[in-house]
Amino acid sequence: MSTADKPILVAVTDPVLHPEAIHVATVTGRPVIDMPDPEEVNRHARRAHAVLVDSDGAGCFRSGARHPHLYLLAADPGPVDWRTAMSCHAEAAFVLPAQSPELLAALGDQTTTDTRGRVLGILGAVGGAGTSTLAAAVARELADDRPLLIDAVDKSGGLDLLLCMEDTPGARWPEVTLGRGRVELDDLRNALPRSADGITVLSAARSRITDPFTLDSGTLAAALTCVRSGSGTAVLDLPAGARGADLAVECCDLVILLVPAEVRAVAAAASLTAKFAARKTPVCTVLRHRGWSGIDVAEMERLTATDCLAELGQIAGLAKSCEIHGLPMRPPKALAVVARAAVAEFRDL
Repeated sequence: MSTADKPILVAVTDPVLHPEAIHVATVTGRPVIDMPDPEEVNRHARRAHAVLVDSDGAGCFRSGARHPHLYLLAADPGPVDWRTAMSCHAEAAFVLPAQSPELLAALGDQTTTDTRGRVLGILGAVGGAGTSTLAAAVARELADDRPLLIDAVDKSGGLDLLLCMEDTPGARWPEVTLGRGRVELDDLRNALPRSADGITVLSAARSRITDPFTLDSGTLAAALTCVRSGSGTAVLDLPAGARGADLAVECCDLVILLVPAEVRAVAAAASLTAKFAARKTPVCTVLRHRGWSGIDVAEMERLTATDCLAELGQIAGLAKSCEIHGLPMRPPKALAVVARAAVAEFRDL
């Protein structure tokens, strides 16, 4: 079957939304498979060019099955269920019929390109593992790809500080309004601060007054939808532990789990990797030596059932350097080796 002959699969159960979805799919000129039965959706999705789902139809894409051109639909006036959009890895979300032209344009874009943005998550099994530093180093390694470095930790203090970008003009999380439907990745990039080596940063803001803004999963999902709708790459600095793992299984194409070489941290990592395995989210580990280490690579791999990409020890002077000058443009060799290993694993997916 040629690319032009691939069908659009419509898995929409909402009686109001269903005819609108069928209409848009038909206008593309492609064959249309109308499949309201969830049991049959995955079988047909494998050969579909694009998939249109509502919140109910998205259910079968939450258990690890993914489609590169999946669009979540909601009936006018909305709102879009961004949590569902993130959990089913939707490329974009639209309200119909108000945004039928935008959905049609998105489906038309896929006739000429098959690119899709991807997300690499950096997660600490426990706090203090050095997740933010590794995330920034990975972003530096990906600088030629114009990566988007995203701080997914609410009230984190600001990942921009680590790159000495606190005075760089651009929007922070509270100022980013993604609205409904599709937002172009270039538009998002242009609104954010950018480092000298091309890293765009989306991070928390700092204020001396009480800030009511909360970074929830819906807001994060809207940003990642921009990444997936283009050909971009996002490096996601995740909250440590179970909260970060919940976000990771919903939105990441690969997770690098940073595991301190300590009994409690490895026990926590074993619980997290079981969750990744259940959701079929690819994960690799980095063994982090932050002092005395009671666990070696072989034991950590056995307990977590993962492959260890690298070991990362304490780097003399790095903490002080980051506090004063930010992460160096050329990170220390030990950190750069781990970052390169993570990027190589990501690109091999």
